[in-house]
Amino acid sequence: MTRNWMWLLLLAASLSGCMGTEPDKPKPVLEALSAAGGEFGNTLITGPRKQLDFALRNSDAGFASVETLENIVISVSGTSVTMSETCPSSLEEGESCLISVYFQPSAAGTMAGSLSVASNAEQGTIVVGLSGAGVTAMSPAQGVLILTGDTSTTFTASVGNTASRTYTVRNVGNATDTLTITGPGSSDTQWSFTNNCPATLAADATCTLTLNFTPADSGTSVPTAIEITDDYNRDYGKLVIRPVGIGT
Repeated sequence: MTRNWMWLLLLAASLSGCMGTEPDKPKPVLEALSAAGGEFGNTLITGPRKQLDFALRNSDAGFASVETLENIVISVSGTSVTMSETCPSSLEEGESCLISVYFQPSAAGTMAGSLSVASNAEQGTIVVGLSGAGVTAMSPAQGVLILTGDTSTTFTASVGNTASRTYTVRNVGNATDTLTITGPGSSDTQWSFTNNCPATLAADATCTLTLNFTPADSGTSVPTAIEITDDYNRDYGKLVIRPVGIGT
């Protein structure tokens, strides 16, 4: 009898071990990468669009392995809400992709929407609430930066010659704004970057950024992006210029 019990215990342990190696159901996780989560806050209708970023990941959730996350369908709802994403139709264990959601109201009023991810996951569709408000003036008063005029980003020049472009920054808010600007540096050897923007920019005032591309050889050159940051856009994608140079 003792031997039979020992045999049964060993068999149960063996079966338990085998069952533990079976892949579990996919465990999708939708993580907010922006500090604001799903909240756009007050958004000036004459200002730039605000951006919230999320990562969709097929998590192992503490299991040895999980099945492929498949049939991924991503959608957004809400007035003046749009989206871009890099997600394939399936994600293996540990893989992730990025989702960006944008809000650019054209009229005053509140917005209630959602970001939804449907898949073969056992828990069904994941939904994140989105909220915000379009306003005609910031209250309390706040500076808001936009790019005006020419915002094209492709520079074409023959080797040894220079292509230049000037970008204009305007404060369309109702208070003086504190701003930070970063752009191509010493490592971007075919590019030079200057600006006349002060540390603070008064309401309705402008300043300019100038970017020059002087190719040393033919081909494509992608420098460090220009980022313009103030309190209004700090958690919402910033103002970004991504130039591309083509040497001929």
